[in-house]
Amino acid sequence: MIIPFLVLLPLLLIAEQGQAKKGYNFWAKERLRFLHAKVNRDPYNAQLQVLLAEAYHEDGQPYKAARLLKEALQLDSTYVEAHCNLAIILHNQGQLQLAEQHYQHALALDSTLVEAMSGLGTLYSRSGRESQGLRLLNKVLEVEPERIQARYNIAVVHHKLGDYKTAIDHFEALRTLSPLYPGVKLSLGRAYYSQGLKYLQAEQYELALQAIDAALQYVRYSGDLFFAKGLGHMKLEQYDRAEPAFKEAVRLVMDHVPAMHNLASIYERTERLEEAQIYYQKVQQLVPHLHTIEAAQHAQYDIEYLVK
Repeated sequence: MIIPFLVLLPLLLIAEQGQAKKGYNFWAKERLRFLHAKVNRDPYNAQLQVLLAEAYHEDGQPYKAARLLKEALQLDSTYVEAHCNLAIILHNQGQLQLAEQHYQHALALDSTLVEAMSGLGTLYSRSGRESQGLRLLNKVLEVEPERIQARYNIAVVHHKLGDYKTAIDHFEALRTLSPLYPGVKLSLGRAYYSQGLKYLQAEQYELALQAIDAALQYVRYSGDLFFAKGLGHMKLEQYDRAEPAFKEAVRLVMDHVPAMHNLASIYERTERLEEAQIYYQKVQQLVPHLHTIEAAQHAQYDIEYLVK
């Protein structure tokens, strides 16, 4: 029996830790006692060792689970589920080299084992071998399209590689399949934001604003996101739209100097000089190397501020 507990945190290619113990679980303890009794009666039964290991892992005791899985493999070195489950535990504990070996053993014994493909694909992706990771993770989806953890992992890898469009496609598909999947909305917002920054750098401002507006459906409390929105409108000389975006950035982050500066610049361009002066003074006070109002006026806060 495979232990299905390989999950990712938002935009992180890491295996989820085993569930911590939450008080005394009567049925879990009874299951442990029952399986212990069976193992004591039949200590050379590798399958019982694996079942007991699973029970220990579910009880929040991964080290005991790992010890039992190693004992099961001493009894039967070709026990594919023992290799896979041990790999997952080692992966969670950060023992990546050993985890990789056991994933590979499992796949050598059964090349269709989805849990091993998913685990090894994740391990490859987090250790700089993205192409190998994607190959395995995409194969997981070919076998089980509903495997949402693999789809999340694929999206994360594409985001990491700067392929934001593909990342967005997978995050959107995941949101449709599992709207409550932990972190999917935040990850989707970040992917749209990254795509928006890419368009800003390419001076494709209308596309940038579309992506940023999409990001704002999922992330509403980022000063930099509103700054990016204001920047896009400012580049298009849509000052009436840029102004509220920069104001929202300052509301969310009271010392958001770039938003203050660009807000002052808009006031200056629209001949509201007193308001411009107020914000230039705030910029001067917050940035020590800008010794004069004139220096504050000539400072620049552009897309480089967001991508440096």
